[in-house]
Amino acid sequence: MNNFGKFSAAFALASFIATSQAAPIAYEVNKTPANDNWSGAANGYVWKNGTDELCWRDNFWTPATANTLCDGAPAKVVTQPSAQLKPQDVQTKQPISGGFTLGADGAYELGSAVITPKGKQILDAAIVKLASYELDKLVISGYTDSQGKDTLNLPLSKNRAKSVNDYLASKGVPPSKISYEGYGSTNYVVNPSTCNGMKVNGRPVSRTVCEAPNRRVEVKFNGFAKQAAK
Repeated sequence: MNNFGKFSAAFALASFIATSQAAPIAYEVNKTPANDNWSGAANGYVWKNGTDELCWRDNFWTPATANTLCDGAPAKVVTQPSAQLKPQDVQTKQPISGGFTLGADGAYELGSAVITPKGKQILDAAIVKLASYELDKLVISGYTDSQGKDTLNLPLSKNRAKSVNDYLASKGVPPSKISYEGYGSTNYVVNPSTCNGMKVNGRPVSRTVCEAPNRRVEVKFNGFAKQAAK
């Protein structure tokens, strides 16, 4: 080979080497990169610095286009799946309501607000049932018959209601759930006019006996049934 040919070959080789060293290696031609960090298409690895901490970036790099494994990329938000409750795990409260009456059949002496032993037995039986409920409200209302003056009947009815309030509270019923009031000679169970000349089995019945159902303390409550522990 003459000198000119040798020179041409050497020049071509030098030009090829210079061009190869100056340009970065292209792994994928005519394909839009998945992100703007430099990566190798052959293995998918992102190019990093010598300490393997920072990724190489091109001029179009933004946090939004960063590789998720590189510095500067937004942190992934991990959404915890919501707990799915099974039908048997869903507990619904069962509303309850009820009441009972502490009547004049031995619960109080005539004209007295002191609960008799028989009256306490009635209340004790009611308290056992109340213990199975989650009480929301318990209302106590006292009433008298039509005999006597309102100035006596009103405080008597309230004192009878209070006596029930105090007894229930002493047995563990939460006082914050209880309210009481006396209404005197009102809200009759037996109309007083029907007691005029009333007879039973041909015998006259006194007004006191006839109006006995009117002398009473009514207790009404509502709340929820207690659920059995699992």
